[in-house]
Amino acid sequence: MTTFEYDGSVFDLTRCFVDVLGVEWEWRGEWTASGEPLLVSPGLPDSPVPLPDVYRDHGPLIPVSPRPSAAQYRAAVDPDYAATVAAGYVENHIAAAVAPVLTAHHLPPSPLEQTGFRGFLNTIKGARRG
Repeated sequence: MTTFEYDGSVFDLTRCFVDVLGVEWEWRGEWTASGEPLLVSPGLPDSPVPLPDVYRDHGPLIPVSPRPSAAQYRAAVDPDYAATVAAGYVENHIAAAVAPVLTAHHLPPSPLEQTGFRGFLNTIKGARRG
């Protein structure tokens, strides 16, 4: 594994990197005269660029992880996941946090029942004369 340390961060040069805009950068084994790795971006004509310049001009570099295989995806998901969702199972601590307990009088009476526009409508209907 070839690494390069810059600004307190160690970069594994065997991996590709993505800058904050999503542009991918990779090292192809080239170095500057001062010993800095030259990064290449396939879509940018101005590359190769020294890693410190890419870091300064394009933001932090995020290492790209290899994509997991289909078998790794399947192993990460519970084999009974589809059956669990279809059955509507929800863990108790999640259900308690999501579903509030409602009573017959869980809401205070609406002030519009006695005043405001609803009160006005009640007076027109003859429900309340006062």
